[in-house]
Amino acid sequence: MKHRILFIITKSEVGGAQKFVKEQIEICAENFEVYLCTNQEGWLSDSSNIFLRGTLINNAIEGKTSVAFLFQLYRYIKQNKINLVVTNSANAGFYGRLAAFFASVPSCYYSHGWSSIYNGKKITFLLNFIERILAFISHKVICVSENDYNTALDKIKIHPKKLVVIKNATFPIYTTRALGLNNNNHLKIIALARFANPKRIDLMVNAFKEISFATLYIAGSGPDLKIWQDYIQHNQIKNVMLLGEIKSFDAFYDYDAFMLISDSEGLPISAIEAMSAGLPLILSNVGGCPELIKNNGVLVDNNIAAIVNAVKNVSDNFINYQSGSIALYDASFNMNLVKKNYIQTYQQIIN
Repeated sequence: MKHRILFIITKSEVGGAQKFVKEQIEICAENFEVYLCTNQEGWLSDSSNIFLRGTLINNAIEGKTSVAFLFQLYRYIKQNKINLVVTNSANAGFYGRLAAFFASVPSCYYSHGWSSIYNGKKITFLLNFIERILAFISHKVICVSENDYNTALDKIKIHPKKLVVIKNATFPIYTTRALGLNNNNHLKIIALARFANPKRIDLMVNAFKEISFATLYIAGSGPDLKIWQDYIQHNQIKNVMLLGEIKSFDAFYDYDAFMLISDSEGLPISAIEAMSAGLPLILSNVGGCPELIKNNGVLVDNNIAAIVNAVKNVSDNFINYQSGSIALYDASFNMNLVKKNYIQTYQQIIN
């Protein structure tokens, strides 16, 4: 009989962590019976349905602490004889690891950037203390970047025996596109971003006021989308296009470069996908982003001048950066080459 894994994530909406969980479900389906717990039916549950043995849906996972939901999750783990609980995102990590502990089932947690640090504000100390307790009762904390590992070790003070680094990876987005710009040296730059903190839509939009040789396309939705639609229209910014939410976006080959400007990141899945399609990267110098740059793009400080200079840099060095993205992806971030690391980690925890 196959062992059973329950993946838990707070929200089923389109996003980097959700794309990560979807691909984890896909690679695990061959070796395990796979279950999912999330807040509602949505992109993640729909796109993963063919691989799932069962699904627990309850929007209480995204709200304040619910003892009723914690008990429901505990019963679900026991009734379905789950052998491993794999949690992603802060709320899912809280409920999943507690329920697994009470059910005497091993669990692990993917960091994806430490929200206790970048969202904690005045209660960062308390949230870090809670993270230490949850790490203690779980089997492993899986850090998706070296930066996340160092943060867990130095700032949150999680014991090193609990920590392991497995960098994010994705399946490749194949393209037959030749090296070089698509459109007469006018860069088409794609950004995938939720219109909300910590993404810096303001810096991207205002930087492109000062750029004449490139157009920025932003795919995504969120609470601030209408604000930026009105701002772009009012200021007549002709080279910023808002595409809205595009589920399962994979049309990177229609663009020349990828941009992600943010105040905090783990190891962004969207940037790795763009790299697999051979796009040069322009990334904020935060979180694990420096681990995605090696002769394939530019790291920037979060200011307009740095972004403008980075776009010029990519234009001047386009073919070198394009080749660098393909090489770095194939060397370190191709899911086809590293998926065995995930499977072995899950099997070791269960055993």
